[in-house]
Amino acid sequence: MKTMIEHVALRVTDLDRSIAFYRAVMGFKPVCRRMVGDGAIEQVVFRVGEDVLVLFHSKGDIEKAGDKPSVVSENLQKKADQKWTGGMDHVAFSFDEPEYEAILRRVVENGYEIHRGPERNLGAFGIGYASYFYDPDHIEIEIKRYEDPPEQPGEDWFETGEIYGQ
Repeated sequence: MKTMIEHVALRVTDLDRSIAFYRAVMGFKPVCRRMVGDGAIEQVVFRVGEDVLVLFHSKGDIEKAGDKPSVVSENLQKKADQKWTGGMDHVAFSFDEPEYEAILRRVVENGYEIHRGPERNLGAFGIGYASYFYDPDHIEIEIKRYEDPPEQPGEDWFETGEIYGQ
């Protein structure tokens, strides 16, 4: 099995609105919709290339018998009572140029605003072009496109002049 990010899961406040966004704007198709956590949380799964994006939605404080909160995992229950000091910054997706341009058009057509980009920056595969906008829950989405093959950075892209792992 290769090392990879297995999936990204987002908490959303309105599941149908988020499904509509990820379908209409991002072009993703849901492959699964089900209840998890003893029916307390609804989950929708999108296949994104070889990867998976999951949306979680809870209609509120649904509790199980014995007054124990119902959650996806015990780890979430432990975190629920803690002060959250960090969080997600953004989620980035990579597309070929025609789909990248199509998403930019759909962002505007669906009433969302591109607040940054397109701009050249360094990404997972080299130097590409990125644009940024928010989903309905104000989660920042980055879309990226690369030339084929992607331009690789020189030392001028690294503030210290040092590259990790060398």
